[in-house]
Amino acid sequence: MVQAPPPGLGEIDALVHECWSRPPRTPDRVLPLIALLGRPGSGKTFALDHFEAVTRGAPAARVDFAAADEQRPYEVAVHLAFLLARKHTGIKPLRFPRLLLGLLAVQPELSLTDREQATRELRKALRQARSRGAAVDAGEGISSIVDSLGLSPIPGTDLIIGVLLRGFEYMPTRTFLNQTYHWYGSLGPPTAMDELVELNLRSRSAAEEHREAVDRRLCEAFLADLRAAYAHARRDHNCLVLLDNIDHSHGTRFLDLLVRLRAEHAVSQPGVYDPLLIVATSATTRAVPGPADGRPGDPYIQVADRASYADWRPRTDAPPADWWYPVRLRDLYEVEVSLEAGRHPVHATRLARATPLVHRLTYGHPWSVQQVHTAIGGLLAAGVSDRDLYGLLDTPVPGDGGDPVRRPPLGTVVRDYLLDGLTIDQRAAAVPVAAARTPAAAVNSGLLNELSEHARDTVMLELRNQLWLFTAIPEDANTRGGRGPSGYLVASGAPEERPVLHPWLRLLLLEELAGRPAPAGGPAAWQQAHQTLCAWHERLSRPLDALYHRLALNELDTVVTHFARGFGAADAVPWLRELYHVTAAPMHRAQLTDAQPSHNAGQLAREHAPAAYADPVTGRPLAELAAALWLAGDPRNRLPPGRPELNYKISAMFRQLALAADADTDTLLDEAARFTD
Repeated sequence: MVQAPPPGLGEIDALVHECWSRPPRTPDRVLPLIALLGRPGSGKTFALDHFEAVTRGAPAARVDFAAADEQRPYEVAVHLAFLLARKHTGIKPLRFPRLLLGLLAVQPELSLTDREQATRELRKALRQARSRGAAVDAGEGISSIVDSLGLSPIPGTDLIIGVLLRGFEYMPTRTFLNQTYHWYGSLGPPTAMDELVELNLRSRSAAEEHREAVDRRLCEAFLADLRAAYAHARRDHNCLVLLDNIDHSHGTRFLDLLVRLRAEHAVSQPGVYDPLLIVATSATTRAVPGPADGRPGDPYIQVADRASYADWRPRTDAPPADWWYPVRLRDLYEVEVSLEAGRHPVHATRLARATPLVHRLTYGHPWSVQQVHTAIGGLLAAGVSDRDLYGLLDTPVPGDGGDPVRRPPLGTVVRDYLLDGLTIDQRAAAVPVAAARTPAAAVNSGLLNELSEHARDTVMLELRNQLWLFTAIPEDANTRGGRGPSGYLVASGAPEERPVLHPWLRLLLLEELAGRPAPAGGPAAWQQAHQTLCAWHERLSRPLDALYHRLALNELDTVVTHFARGFGAADAVPWLRELYHVTAAPMHRAQLTDAQPSHNAGQLAREHAPAAYADPVTGRPLAELAAALWLAGDPRNRLPPGRPELNYKISAMFRQLALAADADTDTLLDEAARFTD
């Protein structure tokens, strides 16, 4: 039975299977080094779990560089050979004679001063290697335990040699040595024995160039063994190696060397390729070479839904220009969020109804979807209704016993997890960045000037490398819970906006900004950030962006006054575009109450725009419309999830304004219809 990939990983699954399979009567193909890039919680480990499960019974290996001790490149190659050499039913086991011979050669303590003595000592050590029955037995026993537990240990040398020797259990030592012995000595030393002795001496040297030479030669042996194993046996699949967390230094060093060796071999022996498919994961772009920096639309990083072998390999008549294939994992689509609700069978139906809230809140971030589903399930079990989820982020995370009051709230737990990898001062700097519509505005306005130099200089680079920059979303009815397409108000030929923070991370950071207490004698962090940004935009003559931050400061009256002057123009579309732009301003968490959002819209209009509210013809509906659209910017105000109650308020206010408009009434009525069920 074919195992379906986890939600959001269907395209990656198709790419890996396309590269993993070896069609009959097809020449060896050059294979990419697929690097799955994703922010924390994007499903990287789930992807490797899936591939490990579906390839069970075939040559496959998995190593987590975050869990493994620091390893040299040749030690990584030996570890992979150890895992790939395991026996599988119906498949001829892989043998690694060249690697084993080189590994045997670097083990003995040979004479450092007498070359002839060193040669005699190495010959004796190689003759004894075949008689290591104890090591073979140890390899058989321990590897069976490893297989049953699904572990990937860093084995000791004796165990490695024992397991690798299993492949030659019924072969005389002389035959085994003669088959691979000639491979050494082909690069310059007079004989194979001379090179093996030289390899031994270099392995015991502290000089970096000697260590690199040993790493290089043994990794070459690993790849040569793989090519030889596939050259003389029909196999349906290539070898699959799964490498987690390659942004750790030893993972990067190994892969850099592997790619260099592949490129050199493609030049020296055109058309002959190793059958090794590597699928690696990284939480940052620093693990992959080249110009990738994590910006949305980065041409060097392919998005998951367009990734394919043909995309990576456009030219089949030449070695690839770059063996790496960085692919950016995507967030879940709304239908996939709904499918994820099925993981909670007790509340599956009610969680599925909450999909619009969960998806728009998290924007489909996979790990966060699971956490929010669990939190909502806990609230539903406690008797909370579907429409009473305003305090979702303040809900204590589920735990085993203990005092729920002492458990951290969901928002704090998720925020800390998403910012994993940032230093304390970088995390502190990320909070005011969230106040700006674009991170660039936060930097250019001087909002970070009072922070430490390290935080100020590195926070944006770190957020970009961790793929937290997001393509700006067109602000329109669709983003406030309305129906119809998204982006229909974008001006024709308008320049693309600068990247923004991922909306889910930004919301969590804004929650923290709103909760920061005011210092003695100074404004609260929320007020200070938005005042600084407002003043900066005003200096640059950007009235709409200044109004955006004035609204964040509760200056609804100023916003209504501005839009009252432009109301009734012959073309209402530019007016609508500006209205949505300004009312996308962040809202202080204090405005998120248990009262019905439609009631809150009227209350906000009365409290913060009293002069406009006194005019029942255009002022009051405009003030309530602006307040309602502002509230609808937070998905928690769009409850119940399937039929947002706030939509009726927005629709009614658009209709009232349409009755008072002197021109383009139909555009306002069309907009009202977008919020009508």
